[in-house]
Amino acid sequence: MEQYCLTNISIDLICEEIGEFLAKCGVDRRELLRAKLMYEEVLLEYQAKFGEEAVIMLRCIKRFYSTKIEMIIAGEPFNPLSQESEENDLAQNILASIGLSPAWIYKNGRNYIVFIPKKRPMSGTVKMAVAVVLSLIAGTALSFLPDGIKTGVNEYLLTPVTDAFMGLISAVSGPLIFLSVLGSICAMGNMETLSKIGSKTVKVILLYMSLIGIAMTVLGIPFFQVERSGGDTAGLSQVLDLIYDIVPGNFFEPFITGNTMQLIFIAVVLGLAMLVLSSRMSNVFSLVDQFRAIIQTIMSGLSSMLPFLIFVLFTGMISSGNLKLILNSWKMLLVSLLLMAVYLILNLLRVAIRKKVSPAMLFKKICPAFLIALTTASSAASFTTNTRDSNLRLGIDEKLVSFGIPLGQVLFMPGYIAMLFAMEAGFAEVCGIPITLPWLLIGLVTNLLLAFAIPPVPGGPAMCYTIAFAQLGIPMEVMGIAIAVGTIIDYPATACNVSGWQLSLIDVADSLNMLDKEVLQKDC
Repeated sequence: MEQYCLTNISIDLICEEIGEFLAKCGVDRRELLRAKLMYEEVLLEYQAKFGEEAVIMLRCIKRFYSTKIEMIIAGEPFNPLSQESEENDLAQNILASIGLSPAWIYKNGRNYIVFIPKKRPMSGTVKMAVAVVLSLIAGTALSFLPDGIKTGVNEYLLTPVTDAFMGLISAVSGPLIFLSVLGSICAMGNMETLSKIGSKTVKVILLYMSLIGIAMTVLGIPFFQVERSGGDTAGLSQVLDLIYDIVPGNFFEPFITGNTMQLIFIAVVLGLAMLVLSSRMSNVFSLVDQFRAIIQTIMSGLSSMLPFLIFVLFTGMISSGNLKLILNSWKMLLVSLLLMAVYLILNLLRVAIRKKVSPAMLFKKICPAFLIALTTASSAASFTTNTRDSNLRLGIDEKLVSFGIPLGQVLFMPGYIAMLFAMEAGFAEVCGIPITLPWLLIGLVTNLLLAFAIPPVPGGPAMCYTIAFAQLGIPMEVMGIAIAVGTIIDYPATACNVSGWQLSLIDVADSLNMLDKEVLQKDC
């Protein structure tokens, strides 16, 4: 840990050291420059508050897949990131929770500024493609070996490795989703902020996501073999049991049994209670954030190993001659893309007609953020363009954009609803699981809950596959294909999430009288 006085020369040295550290860690150049400018502004705020003689400590940490920068200064509580506005506090908390902004923490008489920059990862599609190609080669070669050797490799190598990996995913998924939901609620800061600023936006997210989930399920039914006579009382009781079972018998039971639906329920209740007591919860908020960082670090390590899991699973399938699941995955891709395209087109036309804007011009305005998300599968990469265009091109008030975009980026996931539905129905059809009305309703409820709980980290959606499949009786043997297909669908799904929320935020802005219709209707 290095110490500096807050002189102008020292501020320049600190920013240069941060830049060099991030460059060594492989952080994207654009992200690197943004971080340097951000820290320079923070340091100047501290200089103005504490003077040039104040001592600040800098700590740059790199452990495994985690990169973190900490700046520590002793003194009275002072948040240089806050602009004394509840709206800005809300946006800052949410952005910090998804790694797009530093977080301020005060403890033991010290101010901490913590930033976890996002590195530019290698394309997940490329990794998966390499894993699939290698598994084709290995699986084909293994199929030509004697049955005894082939059976031994499967029973004593491939299957145990798969079971161990799936056990790790199951062990991490529950705590990760619980902390993701709890952290998103805690990021609201307090109940006043939630009720004054976020209530309208949250209501729109809940309403639109529910309607989108129902519509996508209905539109997707014709593509799969649905049993029309499967809606008896016993079947419908399963749906009610799922809903009733969301409320746990006691607080600790879900953590012991690993019931994810109950964990989500507890996270919501606990988060709202913490917001009510926010004035006494600052240390608890910090603790939640630290635990989430620990779980996310573990999740990042597991995510980097997903291509290896694909290789193991596909090799076993190919060597045993079970290619039916792989060959039938095309329907999942097609249905997912179709549902997302229909949703975006209808949403675009709806907004264009209601706001009296040309559909072509409206698409032109949301296109930059859409293309960035489509080509990177990262809502973080499109964040800057998204916020800029929402204000300057769509006419949404800057105050609403500052917290509405971060909130939607965490909670608004129509693309993932389409992806989950297509995978569930596709695997059920191939595996011979009856697709009945109760089955579809259970899937709808599960997908809505999981869409709100998908952690904003690499591999986050993969954590939800195991939970959704377990609820619907789909065997875990399909996980390899699910991860591979999900990696491909993640690109259009992210674009669907980003652009869908841009369009939906126009409705929020209009209802709050925070929409400049002249800017919206003006050609760019």
